[in-house]
Parts: sequence; structure tokens; C-alpha cells
Amino acid sequence: MNIGNLEIGDYLAIGAIFSATDSVCTLQVLNQDETPLLYSLVFGEGVVNDATSIVLFNAVQDFDLSNINSAVVLQLFGNFFYLFILSTLLGVVAGLLSAYVIKKLYFGRHSTDREVAIMILMAYLSYMLSELFALSAILTVFFCGIVMSHYTWHNVTESSRVTTKHAFATLSFISEIFIFLYVGMDALDIEKWRFVSDRCVFSSLMLFFGVWSWG
Repeated sequence: MNIGNLEIGDYLAIGAIFSATDSVCTLQVLNQDETPLLYSLVFGEGVVNDATSIVLFNAVQDFDLSNINSAVVLQLFGNFFYLFILSTLLGVVAGLLSAYVIKKLYFGRHSTDREVAIMILMAYLSYMLSELFALSAILTVFFCGIVMSHYTWHNVTESSRVTTKHAFATLSFISEIFIFLYVGMDALDIEKWRFVSDRCVFSSLMLFFGVWSWG
């Protein structure tokens, strides 16, 4: 089967993408209100796996792996941990900063509007800073959200909590709809199916044996 002229870096990049686990089906079965802990564990595991795959993919892309030696391998692992740790720290700092700002500032009768705005803007700021410094934006936003849920959440009013919960739930629902529509329309491109027809069978078999081997 002809899969093209791929180098070792291409194989590692493909392996990094395929190593991400899909927890979407599991989350659809679980009920967040009935099993909040289990839902959080499955969701967090899926997000961290996806973010780790992206970080590993970016780390592989930054190196010329045509000639691999011990120094290149150490640099690859060092770059991976550099991206992972800094992305996590940036998210934690942004979350703590949002908690501190909301706790110290007094918003008066406009507290709900401004508290919700600060939480959204701080999360978006962490994403933009992560992209600016070429880090993992997904990992940064994820840990920023974790810190906000533990600290910022307890510093806002009850009305702000309700508003934030429904606002992010609405944005999440709209984003999911857009993704499914985009993927569905992109699947109608015949040229892409012609290009990956033989590779789909090969990739599916390798993915099946990879998952089956891990039990």
C-alpha cells in the first residue's frame, strides 16, 4: 500500500494525533447532574489527553528528525515538558489573577455584568497569551478554568454564577453545532476522499490494533 514518502517526523506527528482518546461518546452517556465527579474525571482526562497530543505534535514539528540521535531525543522531550509546564502555569496564573481582581474590586450595582465580563475576558486573555508565546492554548484555558472554578467562582455573586453557567453552556452548545456542521460539509469534498481512500483503511487498522493491544 502506497502511503507516500513519509519521514520519521511525519510518523511521530501522526502517532501524536492518534494517541488522543475520544471521550465524547462517554460524556454523552453520563449525566453531569447525577454523577458530577465521574463526569469531571472523564472530561478532564479527555481534555488533558487531547491537549497533550497537541503539545506533543507541536514539539515534533519544531525539530528536524531526519537524523535522530540522543541529543535530538532529549531536546524533543525537553521541548514537550517546556510547552506543557509553561502552558499549565500560564493558565493557573490567569485563573488566580481573575480571582484576585474580582475579590478586591467593588462593582456596585453592576456587579453581575462586570464579574461575568472579567471571567470571560480573563479566560480569553489566557488563550491569547498562550498563542502569543507559542504555547498550548487548550491546556492553558483548561487549567485556567479549573482554577476559576475553585477560587473565582466563590468570589462572585449568586446571580453571576447563574449567568456564567448558562452563558458558557450556550457558547459550548453553539460551538458543538458549528463543529458538527463544518465537519459534515467538509465530508462532502470528493477530492479529499480520493486522496485518503487507501490511507483510511490502513490508519483504521493500525488504530484498531493499537487500541486492542492496550486492552
